Amino acid sequence: MDISKNYLDSILPALKKTVINSSLEIMKVYNSDNIGQKDKSDGSPVTIADLAANKIIVESLKAISPEIPIISEETYSKNLLNHNYEIFWIVDPLDGTREFINKSTEFTVNIGLIRNGKPIFGIVSAPYSGEIWSGSTMDLNVNEQEEIHDNNILRIVMSKSHQTKVDKSFLAFLKTKEINFSIIEKGSSLKICSLADGFADFYPRFGPTSEWDIAAAEGYLRSRGGIIVKASDFTDLDYGKIDSILNPSFFGFRNKLLKDKLMPILSEFTKKLL
Repeated sequence: MDISKNYLDSILPALKKTVINSSLEIMKVYNSDNIGQKDKSDGSPVTIADLAANKIIVESLKAISPEIPIISEETYSKNLLNHNYEIFWIVDPLDGTREFINKSTEFTVNIGLIRNGKPIFGIVSAPYSGEIWSGSTMDLNVNEQEEIHDNNILRIVMSKSHQTKVDKSFLAFLKTKEINFSIIEKGSSLKICSLADGFADFYPRFGPTSEWDIAAAEGYLRSRGGIIVKASDFTDLDYGKIDSILNPSFFGFRNKLLKDKLMPILSEFTKKLL
């Protein structure tokens, strides 16, 4: 199937309606007295909001693009590994379920489109605020890609609920390198959206994530000239892997110039401490 800019532009209104409808359903549960929390087999929480949003999204995507397969967190099983789809949707109907349960406001709806193992489009909705982000690699603006932040303070965005010992070691390492930085805490895929929107510069992630957690936001980030790479070797992340749905440790950058500037220091850290 040929995925063109015209095709993506033609289905974007329907996709926006999809994330709006799923966000409204999520907020109904958020504002209710019963979120129906359970633990999945892997120990992660799920609520009736996750399942209701998933139903809306999957049914909508089947109507919008019946020829494109769908991988969703809420219907995923290991027998889908090595599926060999050239093109597929990847969905997290409620990213940041823990934030949702704790009545934080930082949770999102994520729909990404993968082609040949890379995200080419993403749409992200923040149900609480009503904000929507979307973009494709076909929208890339070279001027945005070349722009570099210039205030000598590296704005690092990190998780509100998943900071690890490695995160703390990494920040201590940056101090030894006399890197001036500030920390911005955000939940869910809002971390990556903040890179794309220029509110943060750098996102180091050493804890576990799944492909559906970041695919949509990476698609949007790439549309704005940013990039996410593996921490181990600075190559692109892979989606639709044959052996695991989990991502390795990674670094997200607001733009590629920043990646090139930081790469020597980051390489030193990964060699010593990862």
